[in-house]
Amino acid sequence: MTAGEERQVERLRPTPMLVTAVAVLAVSVGLFAVNYTVQHSLVVWGWMPAMIGTATAGWACWRTAFTPGLDKVTRRMWRSLAVVCVLIVLGVAGDARFTVLNPLRLDQQHDLPTSICYALAIVALLWALLRLPMARREGRERVMARFVMDAATVTITVGIFSWYLIAKVAGAWAADRPAAVPMIMLMALGLIGSLAFVKVALSGFGGVDRIALRLLAAAAAVGAVGGGLFPLFVKLHPGLSGSQMFVPATLIFVAFAADRQRRAAGVPQPERRDRSFSVVPYLAVAATDGLLLVVSADAGGAVLIVAPAAVLLTALVAVRQINALRENGRLLGRVDANLVELNGFQRRLTHRASHDDLTDLANRVLFEQRTREALAEAGDGGTLSLALIDLDDFKAINDRLGHAVGDALLVVVAQRLREAVREDDVVARLGGDEFGLLLRGVRMHEATEVLDRIAESLTRPVRALGYDLLVKASIGLAEVWPEASPQELLRRADLAMYAAKERGKGRHAVYDARLEQDQAADAQLGAELRQALDNGDFTLVYQPIVALPDGEWTSLETLVRWKHAERGFIGPDVFIPIAERTGLIVPLGDWILRTALRQAAEWQEVFGSAAPAEIGVNVSARQLREPGFAADVRAALADSGFDPEKLVVEVTETAVFDGGVALETLHNLVTLGVKVALDDFGTGHSSLGLLRTCPADTLKVDKSFVDGIGGRSEEAVIATAMIQITNGLHLQAIAEGVETAEQAETLYRLGYRFAQGYHFSRPLSPDQVTQHLAAARPLPV
Repeated sequence: MTAGEERQVERLRPTPMLVTAVAVLAVSVGLFAVNYTVQHSLVVWGWMPAMIGTATAGWACWRTAFTPGLDKVTRRMWRSLAVVCVLIVLGVAGDARFTVLNPLRLDQQHDLPTSICYALAIVALLWALLRLPMARREGRERVMARFVMDAATVTITVGIFSWYLIAKVAGAWAADRPAAVPMIMLMALGLIGSLAFVKVALSGFGGVDRIALRLLAAAAAVGAVGGGLFPLFVKLHPGLSGSQMFVPATLIFVAFAADRQRRAAGVPQPERRDRSFSVVPYLAVAATDGLLLVVSADAGGAVLIVAPAAVLLTALVAVRQINALRENGRLLGRVDANLVELNGFQRRLTHRASHDDLTDLANRVLFEQRTREALAEAGDGGTLSLALIDLDDFKAINDRLGHAVGDALLVVVAQRLREAVREDDVVARLGGDEFGLLLRGVRMHEATEVLDRIAESLTRPVRALGYDLLVKASIGLAEVWPEASPQELLRRADLAMYAAKERGKGRHAVYDARLEQDQAADAQLGAELRQALDNGDFTLVYQPIVALPDGEWTSLETLVRWKHAERGFIGPDVFIPIAERTGLIVPLGDWILRTALRQAAEWQEVFGSAAPAEIGVNVSARQLREPGFAADVRAALADSGFDPEKLVVEVTETAVFDGGVALETLHNLVTLGVKVALDDFGTGHSSLGLLRTCPADTLKVDKSFVDGIGGRSEEAVIATAMIQITNGLHLQAIAEGVETAEQAETLYRLGYRFAQGYHFSRPLSPDQVTQHLAAARPLPV
């Protein structure tokens, strides 16, 4: 059964219990009919169906008490009903014994032990019902007071009618007054039992099925009225009793009630409206008024005039009171409707306060609350995993396609996250494109399987407002440990998530202690990086790009160096990734660009045509995603006076592979006249499709393909293929990392006309570049 489906009560089917109850009733009716005029069977056989039917109903009640899905209070009530059935069995057995020992016994005559059993059964029944929590909207004391008053009304009414019928109709009061008293008491108690069932059914107690309660009320009424009034109207010979037929008729209702409760176990009860008034007092008054009219007709005279007037007056008062109560009920109904609407509004407010408006997932507040609760439940030895999910390049989707598309994408991603986890796991949107998962009772290897399912679900294109989008996510996972706090668990998952981002898009990482060490080192170096940038501790060097085969300089690539006061020279492979993670790559890159352009402009001014034809500057993916980066480049070019067509922006394949804002920025730079070179080509997300979408002028073949270029190596095959591609696409190819003359000769033979590496020159300081240019400048004639 999926979430949101409501379980329905099973259909009524013939069960052994029900078939037995129906068969017992049929047998009892048959025996009663056979023995109605003359006792043909043994007297004891007439009582056997009543005992078997009661035992069957008792066993049905006992089985129902152990049905899965019932609450503790409901189980207790059905066990009590089983005890009531046992007491009735004892009472029926006492009747059978009394009839056998007293052949002249009249119907409804009981000895003292039998009467005690029946009375105890009714008292036990009332006790079981009154222990139920009947009041949900009003105080229990008020419900109890109303019930006692209604019970007293029923008792008085039954007593009056029974006395009159016995005295006037049957003459039993004068013939055997002591025998009539127990009959009146038992009938009154039976009707009170029926009233109690009705009260509980109307009270709306959630655990006990209302239809089952109505069946039990019908059982009590059948037993009380049938067993009490039947002998007054039907004269039976000694040995035959109406109880032989009415006890099975009563207990068949009990059997059907027990079956109904079993079928309705665990099914929510529908909300029931309260009645504005109880009909019991009015029915009692109406019945008594009718009896009064009958008695006044017999009395005649003044009584015949006064009695009808009193009845009419009583009827008018009752009608007026009923109308007033109904009006009050309508007013209360409107008040209840307003209260329901207010409660619904409060529930909606509460839901909105704890859930995300867009995706309807739990928000950060509720996620942290659920995390605290899960940690408390897990204790020191429990299992719990927390994952943080961040969508890669979501900002690019928002910037390029608009926030409406981004929102539609988030809704679909939220739905896929729900589908990938269990129902009792918690999925939350923590803000922006960040989601959280709380996986209860899941160990690390199981949690990673969940993350694999999530990654697989996100590989399917997402349809968002007409766009088919590919989504990747970086996921960090942390497992609970003794004395874990929600904040620390979230922090560890966050740390793992950023570690996953550093390893590439669409990956997940698991927290371990090494991440803490790396973070501490990164934080320390990041702080020193910021200080070095402020203090001007960075310097630029320039590595020449030469023409093959003569090695003449054609352009320069700008490289940054950091000489730390204590650690000495720190390589770019160490501090550039930290600068990208901390965002310092943006101000650092701006300083590199402006410094390189000023230096290149100075060389152009001094050496003219002998100066390098182009200057290359490396730009990171983070810089390309910065809003207004193209405008910053335009400003730097304007400030330096450098020709835009001589500036080459070097980017990696990975930086522009997914398109988006980075690729759009490159197109804006090309519009300025700036050239684009794909650096380290072949080592990232290499794709021939990228060469169609990226506005590149130059491919710089990575050093790893140059190192093994001699002979029939795979590197030589790849290098050959690359030069053929660049020639076919009219792109310039530059081989990086050339360290030997043999490599230079092979590259030239393969078709490469430009190269870069230590074989030609190491990176040079600005002064060394100036000296080289001055030495190479032609002497004036």
